[in-house]
Formats: sequence, structure tokens, C-alpha cells
Amino acid sequence: MTSLHKDRVADSNCETESAHPDPTPSSPSSAEPSSRGVVYWLAWLVTLSLFVVATLRIVDHDGTHFLIWINAFTRYVYLPAYACLAWAIWKRRWGLALANVAIVCVHVTLLAPDYMRDRRFDAAVGNSAAADSGNAVRVFFANVNTDNTQYQSLLGEIKNANPDVIILAEFSPRWQSAFLESPIIAAYPYGGGVREARIDSVAVFSRVPLKAERQNWIAGRGIQTIEVPVGNNRTLRIIGLHAPRPMYHHRDDYDAFWNYTIPLLLVQKGPLVIVGDCNATQYSLVYQRLTASRLRSAHQDRGRGYATTWPNSYFPLPPIRIDQAFLSPGVECLDIHEGIGRGSDHKPLILDVRIRPHR
Repeated sequence: MTSLHKDRVADSNCETESAHPDPTPSSPSSAEPSSRGVVYWLAWLVTLSLFVVATLRIVDHDGTHFLIWINAFTRYVYLPAYACLAWAIWKRRWGLALANVAIVCVHVTLLAPDYMRDRRFDAAVGNSAAADSGNAVRVFFANVNTDNTQYQSLLGEIKNANPDVIILAEFSPRWQSAFLESPIIAAYPYGGGVREARIDSVAVFSRVPLKAERQNWIAGRGIQTIEVPVGNNRTLRIIGLHAPRPMYHHRDDYDAFWNYTIPLLLVQKGPLVIVGDCNATQYSLVYQRLTASRLRSAHQDRGRGYATTWPNSYFPLPPIRIDQAFLSPGVECLDIHEGIGRGSDHKPLILDVRIRPHR
């Protein structure tokens, strides 16, 4: 009887323990819904932030310097929306998915012109095949970076490019000394770069005598205009510039510079090339204002709107294009490509153009 009683007590204890399991160990299944909730709300936070950026891009394009910088990196800023969209579809979060579809559509719309040619003026100016090959001009533009001491590298690039006109930004007295001592530059005796070096303007060197050369100062920056004679008694006007950065700094009055410069550029007549460090990308309001009527981008003319020039591995930032070349309808773009720009935060632009024939 005693043994039977002990067995019953033991069985009773076992039943009690099984009915009240130890609550200490955590259940993995309870942590999983919590982590999914964090990801869900994080995805919504990212989505709403991008939605605000996209909305400001539409209603207040480049309204502040901060927005100018955000819009400059349009190629990259909206990429998280694609990840949010994929996650939302996977988890069947249809409201989140729909919001990200809208953002992705905005992004694709903004990027599309980078992969299409700007043909607005092709029909208006006639068959370019009839253009006189003697009209061709090659322009080499570079922001050399005033702190860059790799002079021979850039001089070698110029020699290999063999341009007709050289335009250089941040051209310091040290750069001028290196240029004037080089045998390469002996072929370019014309232009203001031979006489003066100023980092707040641009230096021009030409292998052919210039018909005219003048300098305008706007918001503390010099804009250089030259007129180059080409075949058949034609004249090509080339404007070189280096715009201020969009920053709140006494040396960088970005807004004042462009507010005065854009009207000046848009009233220019005849065959025209504008080239320089614009500190503005193809997604900026400045770019849109310049290309809204008679000017077009040489990069987009060649279907190379995706090309980049800055920061040229100089800073740990994704690459964008802030060095631009714009053409009037009377100028045909034969080619545009980027150089190496060793030691500088900018890649050079090598631009081949010619004047279209009279109609």
C-alpha cells in the first residue's frame, strides 16, 4: 500500500508540472511578428520621406540649397523605394506597395531623359550631313582643382586630345606657370589664360586667333566669352564659366549668379557653345531653365545623359554630372566624352562640334 501511494503521488506531480510549464524560455514565434512590425513601420518611414522629397521636387523645385543637393543625387535618392516595393509585394502589404509604385514612377520619369537623345532641333536645322567638315572645333574643358599638383597628367591629356580651344577652371598661378613652361602649350598662344590666372574665373587658350574675347563678372565669378573663326567665314561663340556651389558661403552666391547669368546666356545669338563647371546636374532647376527653349545639353544630344564627372573618386560620394556643355540649335554635336582628370575631383569634357549649314 505504501509503494502504490508513492507512485500515485509521483504521477500527480508529473501531471502538475506538465499543466504548468516553466514560462522562463522565450518563444521564437513571439519575436518574429515583432520584428516584422519594425520592418513594416521602417519601410513606411522611408516611403513617406521619399514621398516628401518627390512632392517638394514637384511643387518647390530646388527651393532651398538643401533641396538642390538632394535633387542633385536624384539617381540614387529614390533607390530605397524599389526595396520597399519588393518587400511590400512579398509581404502583401498593398498600401505600402502602391505608395512605392508612385515614387518609382516619379524616379523613372526623372531618369528617362538620361537615356534618350534630345532631337528637338534636328528637323528645324536640316540635314547635318551637308555641314562643312572644316567647321569642326574641339573644346577641352577641365576644372583642374587648384590644389592638384599633377600638372603633367593633365598636360598629357590635353596633348592626346589635341583640342582647338582649352578652357580651365580653378586655374591658379601655379597651374599657369606649369602650363607656360610646357612645350605643349606653345601651340595655344591666344586667349586670356596666357596673360592671367584667377581661380574665380576661367582661363582660355586657343590655337587660332580669336575674333573677340571679353569677360563678365557676376556674383564674384568671371564668365569668359570668345569668338572663334571657323570655315566658310563663320563664327562660333564659346562661353566658359565656373558657377558657385549651392552653399551658404560668402564666396558662393549660387542664386545671384544664376539669376543674372541665365538671362545673359539665353539672349545670345548665332552658333553658341556654353561649357563649364555649372555645379548643377541635369535634375536641377538651373539646367531646366537653360534647356527649356533654344539650348540643349551635348550629353543628351548624344544620348549620354547618364555620364558623370564628379567627384571623380576624390570624395566618397556616388558620381553625378555637374560639368555641362550646352549648344544652340545651329551647332551640331559630333561627340562628347569624359577624360581622366587625375588629381582633380572633376573629369574633363572633350567636346567635338561644328556649325550646321545655312538653310
